[in-house]
Amino acid sequence: NGGKTLPVRIGIYRNADGETIPVSSACDRARLACDSIKDVRVSTDCFYREQLMEDAIKKQYILENFEKALRERMISIYYQPIIRASSGKVCDEEALSRWIDPVKGFLSPAEFIPVLEEEGLIYKLDLYVLDRVLEKIKIQERSGLTVVPHSINLSRSDFNSCDVVEEIRRRVDAAEVGRDKITIEITESMVGRDFDFMKEQIERFRELGFAVWMDDFGSGYSSLDVLQSIKFDLVKFDMSLMRKLDDGDRGKIVLTELMKLSTSLGLDTVCEGVETEEQQHFLREIGCSKLQGYYFCKPISFNDLLERYKTKEGVIGYENPAESDYFDALGRVNLYDLAVLSGSDNASDSGDAFQNSFDTLPMGVIEVRGDTTRFVRSNQSYREFIKRYIGLDLSFEGSDFTIFGDSFMYNVVETCCVRGVRAFYDESMPDGTVVHSFARKIGHNPVTDTYAIAVAVLSITPADEGATYASIARALATDYYNIYYVDLDTEKFIEYTSPVGDEKLAMERHGENFFKECLEAAGRIYEEDREPFFESFTRENVIRELDEQGVFTTTYRLMDTGTPMFVNMKITRMQKGSNHIIMGISIIDAQIKQKKAIEEVQKERDALARVMALSEGYLSIYSVDPESGHYFEYNTTAEYESLGFAAEGDDFFKQGRIDGERVVHPDDLPDYLKYFTKENVLDTIAKKGVFNLHYRLIIMGEPKRVTLRIASVREADKEKLVAGVRAWKERSN
Repeated sequence: NGGKTLPVRIGIYRNADGETIPVSSACDRARLACDSIKDVRVSTDCFYREQLMEDAIKKQYILENFEKALRERMISIYYQPIIRASSGKVCDEEALSRWIDPVKGFLSPAEFIPVLEEEGLIYKLDLYVLDRVLEKIKIQERSGLTVVPHSINLSRSDFNSCDVVEEIRRRVDAAEVGRDKITIEITESMVGRDFDFMKEQIERFRELGFAVWMDDFGSGYSSLDVLQSIKFDLVKFDMSLMRKLDDGDRGKIVLTELMKLSTSLGLDTVCEGVETEEQQHFLREIGCSKLQGYYFCKPISFNDLLERYKTKEGVIGYENPAESDYFDALGRVNLYDLAVLSGSDNASDSGDAFQNSFDTLPMGVIEVRGDTTRFVRSNQSYREFIKRYIGLDLSFEGSDFTIFGDSFMYNVVETCCVRGVRAFYDESMPDGTVVHSFARKIGHNPVTDTYAIAVAVLSITPADEGATYASIARALATDYYNIYYVDLDTEKFIEYTSPVGDEKLAMERHGENFFKECLEAAGRIYEEDREPFFESFTRENVIRELDEQGVFTTTYRLMDTGTPMFVNMKITRMQKGSNHIIMGISIIDAQIKQKKAIEEVQKERDALARVMALSEGYLSIYSVDPESGHYFEYNTTAEYESLGFAAEGDDFFKQGRIDGERVVHPDDLPDYLKYFTKENVLDTIAKKGVFNLHYRLIIMGEPKRVTLRIASVREADKEKLVAGVRAWKERSN
């Protein structure tokens, strides 16, 4: 046969006890022994033993009663929750079959599933499980219970027995259940037997909207080519990997690297077989998305699940589907993903390997809600860092939100949330050391408006090693809106941003093509100021001004707040002759507007002073804001000043009525109070153009007839009232 060989398998029945049985029965037993090794790929033999007969009888019973078990629902569906590592809530449920037989009692899946697979009947069981799951989902929906995705395990023979992809689609759609509520679990070994065919079927499922998980990854000789060539939604690690966690550090290293690989490929992860607190804590640290095992809950029936919700005992609680994406992102961060930066060159292959892998950069995940923060995940290095430099014990990880004020954590995460970009930070600790850290936003919870921030401490500089550019920027943050450090030779730059008037940590952004980026951002400049800005802010002009004057400065208006805001740009060299420059942009809006307001008030004072000088008989003139009532008094006469009126106030009409009760002649006071109201004055001006009121003032003990005249004028697109008190000319006898 061309050098090819075939394996020889031999079944042997040995009548050691002298039992008298027909030859045909002896042959049947020998064949039974031979059939038990039919999947062995090498030549071998097997002796008959009584267990083989018992297994054969049980197999026959299973095959003869399987259809009845389906009809009468002897096969029950149990559900084991899958827990989101980051939220601690149930995010998925796995459907598992349990055969409760009236004759044989409890039949484990290990007894009947291999039999059904061998005989090509497993597709009936898997579709039966699907139907029961769909029933459960509909009941939950009617009961108002949250529905999470349910995973269904498929066998390789399902795809040979029928078009299982189409069959599942048809049943799910007929039940009016969303396809996102059914997840397909396919074992790694299934894919390897017929790669191209299974790849096509998996793609069909995913195109229809069904998530597909690779089950039992790591149970055999895992092929990384499968993960590379087929797009799964999640990798489910076999429980055998969990058992190896307790065997030593090498098992932890292997699982950590597999977790990093899966995350890098954009896959979620589940570890099954979680049984201890230590296991679940380790899995959370290395970024495992989801957890499953007896530590949380064993598989239970739907009736038991409903009973738990009635009694409120043993209920883990379902995850809100609207928060799933957020918790996915939060839980996927591997807190050992930067381990290579802290490794040692002289590590051995034995004990030091684990130390080098896990003595990593301090990393943590912080949630931010409003002005409060809380730690939800951290590695051991980060916990030690926080305890040493901040004085906080993170053993309360995941507890209630706490206001951190101006502490290191709050400064970092606040800026990162507002801007939503990756950023490097420097921050001084209480002992004077400077912490260099990196932070990025990893998710936003739309339900609770909570942000998640990943923070890594990159290095720590002792207090006596001098200042950094960031520390300089932070020191200037109270005066500057933006600060830029620019290399004129390369035009690479670092931008530091901090709220004006705030000494909090400045955010750091790196960029290139400094002048080009500045011109591209010119849309922020007030339109009237753009052309002058373009003419002055060129690389050539900046360098010339620096060479000749030692400084470049220009003033313009920005539209960042929706209204024109005056800012001043100032550029200086780091040192004489250096091509490294510092550019600061400070907001001078308040100063300029205050200066203009003073100028306007002075112009108004001068104008009204001229009016009084040219108009005979005026005792005083006021300028009044008709909306706020704020007023100024201009150049009163000595006799009017003797009345003691305030030269400026917040409510012209209210103060005028109060003063009137003191200085208006008692006989004229009722009419004065009746007509001198804000509503009446404005209404009269609107109708007649001017308001006049005649009355007598008691000046130096004597009544003096006066007229209060108020009119409206428009100045700089704003209405103002001008009020004048004019004395009557006394008649000569």
